[in-house]
Amino acid sequence: MIKFIYVVLSILGFGFLLSCKKSGYETRNGVVYFKDSPLRTADVDSFKSLNNVFGKDAHAVYYRGTSIEADPASFEVLDEHYAKDKSSVYYCDNALDGKTYFTVRKNVISRLDKADPASFQVLTDGYAKDKVYGYSNGILFPVKDIASFQPLNFGFAKDKETGYYSLTMIPGSDGSSFEAITQDFSKDRNRVYYCWINYNDPKGPRIRVTQVLDGADPGTFTVLDSYYARDKTHVYYKNRPLKTADPLTIRFVRPNDFNYVADTTQVFYEDNVITDADPSTIELLNESYARDSKTVFYKEKSIKGCDPASFAVLGLGYAKDQKRVYFNGKEMKGADPVSFKMVDNVYEQDASDANHPYYEGKIKPKETTS
Repeated sequence: MIKFIYVVLSILGFGFLLSCKKSGYETRNGVVYFKDSPLRTADVDSFKSLNNVFGKDAHAVYYRGTSIEADPASFEVLDEHYAKDKSSVYYCDNALDGKTYFTVRKNVISRLDKADPASFQVLTDGYAKDKVYGYSNGILFPVKDIASFQPLNFGFAKDKETGYYSLTMIPGSDGSSFEAITQDFSKDRNRVYYCWINYNDPKGPRIRVTQVLDGADPGTFTVLDSYYARDKTHVYYKNRPLKTADPLTIRFVRPNDFNYVADTTQVFYEDNVITDADPSTIELLNESYARDSKTVFYKEKSIKGCDPASFAVLGLGYAKDQKRVYFNGKEMKGADPVSFKMVDNVYEQDASDANHPYYEGKIKPKETTS
């Protein structure tokens, strides 16, 4: 069947779709174009497309139609971003411009000042190295043993000496046994690590944080999904142990919902025990509301006086039972559950009952007219 489709496409003149990726450069009426933008100064007679984004002529080098100050004779393309000539290494990207509120892309061409062209080589996933340093998407970072350096998944890397997270050495890690587990968890023969980037640290943006999970057993450590993991003796939520959870019976309350877990005796929301929740009857209603046979819960807290049998989630934090309306787990005093409903496409209003319009759980003030 696949062979038949190939033959038909070839007959119709679409065979090129199956053979190769078309270069962004082409010549029309004696002018070189990158896509629909003319390169007015390019020498059409000597111009050569090097890949989909790089090209050169006898006098200049181009990235997506933008001229690069490089030596055309020795210029060598390494992939879609990295390139080099006899004296320099370049990293080029077509990036969203913050000055246009990330609505417009612009070509960014960077000369990697400390990079050694002779030893520079591209690895995988945006990584590269020369005889001294490692690079990730053009960003230089120090490496203990450059000869053995290798990228791993999820932003991790290693050499024979140490592991790396987000271009930063993980203190005390054993590089020879280091491995990435997920985007947050990693381990070596001695320890398990939880890593994250703190965007709110007063020291500055994007502070890289690595924490050893004290007491975690690397040999039996496995990630359940998302932020939960376990070993032979403990269950973990991110970097925190659930001290009373049973690793043998821990389970997600609902598959593919990663906020609630339960064992045979307890239910947890993230790393909080939900007091008095019944693991045998607990059910999730959405990412924040849950109920068992006797109680309704908002995250880890029970909603006092709520009727589980008539409780229904409406959306946007709203819910109701036969007697009350709730927003983010708190009763909305005076709201009428019988007439309460969600509202769409009204400015600064998302719900209403017979008496009031509401927005984000509060009565919307009446508009005044002048």
